[in-house]
Amino acid sequence: MMRTALVLFAVLGVSACAPMPRPGVMREVDSARASAAVQEAAKTAPQAYADAELRRTQAESAFGDGDQPSAQILSEQALAAYARATVQARLVRAQATLADERSRLTKATQLQNDLDAQQQRFLLEAETLETRLKVARDAEPMPVNAPASAEREQARLLAVKALLSQAKLLCLSARLLEPNREGLPPLLGKLGELSAKLSSPPAPIDDAIAVRSGCLKELTLARRPATQKDPAAGVTDALLAELSASSLLPFRDDRGVVVTLRALFNGKDQLSSEASSTLDTLGKVAKAHPEFPVLAVIHGAKGNATARDTAQATAIADALRKAGATRVETDTAGSAQPVLDPDRPGASQRNARVEVVFVSPSSS
Repeated sequence: MMRTALVLFAVLGVSACAPMPRPGVMREVDSARASAAVQEAAKTAPQAYADAELRRTQAESAFGDGDQPSAQILSEQALAAYARATVQARLVRAQATLADERSRLTKATQLQNDLDAQQQRFLLEAETLETRLKVARDAEPMPVNAPASAEREQARLLAVKALLSQAKLLCLSARLLEPNREGLPPLLGKLGELSAKLSSPPAPIDDAIAVRSGCLKELTLARRPATQKDPAAGVTDALLAELSASSLLPFRDDRGVVVTLRALFNGKDQLSSEASSTLDTLGKVAKAHPEFPVLAVIHGAKGNATARDTAQATAIADALRKAGATRVETDTAGSAQPVLDPDRPGASQRNARVEVVFVSPSSS
């Protein structure tokens, strides 16, 4: 009996002296602390890592003192703190990456700006060279067209009428941009002289070509200040896009952005309600873009311009001004620039038209 009691006492003594097993969460803390993510956090998020280390140390101390509940709680807190440290480390890395990307974007933007500026200089140089080339071509003696057959001479006459009409519209466009250009009055005077020679052959086709080239040159020179100020402004393309969005079917030519209208007047030579609405829209566009003066051109179906054409041009100009257009000029071109051969069926309806031209202020 005594021997049994001694054995039991020995067993109980051994059990009381055995160390307490470490809680599983403390082993998780050790594993987390040894991970690559936490080791990286020690470098990039040292404050958060130090907080986790403090809690781990406190947990170890509590466990050493036999306070297993506190060791359990502190270990869980340490595990959460290590997780926070890894999150902060990822955030630091993300911020560093963002800073690098922003730096690269800034450099790329600067490079793009430099390339844009370079392109603007090239465009301006190209425009200047183009103008010089046109001037040089105009200075060269033109080949003289020899007399031709009656049929050929009639074709030349039609070509001269078209060239003189185009030249006049180009000169008028230049005058709208720069009313006091010294080169315009001689050219307009020459246009009058050549128009007076159309009644008898030979058709002055060489002179007509020269005058048109001169008017185009004056228009190019009138645009030069605005082009040099902002070579890549793209104002003409922007206006073309705006008018295209309104389903007005605009197009570009040497003068600028052109909107073609037909059948604007009723039988009493009064603007129809639909025409008035369209002209009101165009006048408001001109008001919104005052840098674009407006040239309204009446094209007839047959023959020269008439008093009726002049009256219609006045009515159109008045409608545009009423809607807000500030600079408006008109011209009556007669049938000098037909769209279709006048002898074709239905040509009259196509050739009789009105062009509302928004004269481009620059070559860009």
